[in-house]
Amino acid sequence: MTQNLFHTWLIFAALLFTTAVPQRALAQKGQKKPFTVVIDPGHGGIDPGAPGKRTKEKFVNMNVSKALGDMIKNEFPEVKVIYTRTTDVKIPLARRAAIANEAKADLFISIHSNASKSRKARGCETFTLGSGSSAEAKAAAMYENEVIRLEDNFEETYMGFDPKSSESYIIFELIRNHDMEKSIALAEAVQKGMVNSTKLHNRGVSSAGFLVLHKTVMPSILVEVGFISNPTEEKYIASKNGQKALAKGIFNGFASYYRNHKKSIKSQAGTTVAEKKAAEEKPSTAGKQKAATANKNSGKPVFKVQILTAGNKLKENDSRLKGVKASYYKENGMYKYTYGESCDYEFISKKRKEISAKFKEAFIVAFIDGKKVNTKEAIEIYKKQK
Repeated sequence: MTQNLFHTWLIFAALLFTTAVPQRALAQKGQKKPFTVVIDPGHGGIDPGAPGKRTKEKFVNMNVSKALGDMIKNEFPEVKVIYTRTTDVKIPLARRAAIANEAKADLFISIHSNASKSRKARGCETFTLGSGSSAEAKAAAMYENEVIRLEDNFEETYMGFDPKSSESYIIFELIRNHDMEKSIALAEAVQKGMVNSTKLHNRGVSSAGFLVLHKTVMPSILVEVGFISNPTEEKYIASKNGQKALAKGIFNGFASYYRNHKKSIKSQAGTTVAEKKAAEEKPSTAGKQKAATANKNSGKPVFKVQILTAGNKLKENDSRLKGVKASYYKENGMYKYTYGESCDYEFISKKRKEISAKFKEAFIVAFIDGKKVNTKEAIEIYKKQK
């Protein structure tokens, strides 16, 4: 990639990062819309995806996607389900993201089947956007991104992005914090659901530079339901029972995320009412003292690196912390552990890169006066106060 082209990509990332959230914010201020999930059956048409001996990836992806959509509509009729394709047709990666953005979707779930040169590779895996948390994750993204070569004028559409060039994937590191916490929460819930429903080998949650994810402006994940290159696993994911179990697992993950989302909305509404009531009351002596001792960072964004989420409070020597001295905050009944703390975003960004050697999915969160806020908006405030 030439230097000029790389600079173009940097500008593109900056535009994406600074415009995506405001567009959603405008939508949310208007008429109330239904919670919307876009389901993306990977590949299709002249693009069969990974070939198996029994079937083709595009058919597995479609069957699991349709089953997932039916389950969501049956259990949560208030949720709007949109598919990027419902027939065996080729849909460009950029168009798949555009469908979700135009629908002002709340979630984007892309369904795929994995493949490897090794017939022994096995298991299900869920991805969020990133530069690649492992060599295998990067390889998976490169394989899936190769499909753009089947599109007309792909060099212009993807601004010279080369799916085989490692340098091209640096760009995803710059934009991965957008909706990352929600994406990871969804990915973890879906991965847990699939493993419990299918008993497939758990390959965990990873990050990688999937083009289909990077242009979406909502929490987005890509699911690899199993290895079509593994004869035993192909037999399972090609079967009706296997596809139903996979869809059920992904659905269970979605359901968990969606229920927590509704609880969060309800909780926020309740907090707003309580805050209004408190504002009408005369401040107590304790309140005055607390205000008098407010620290110098009052009103300023404080950035931290989130490294881990747990359902219960961890001991300091818990192996999951990997020897890192971490703090935590509690949200939606979950303990979320953080590393580092600073009003300097650049400093915390460096800390995230340092800790990513131990916690590859680490990302930045922000707080103002102890209250968690949107990271993108906090960065904008930081830039103005700088």
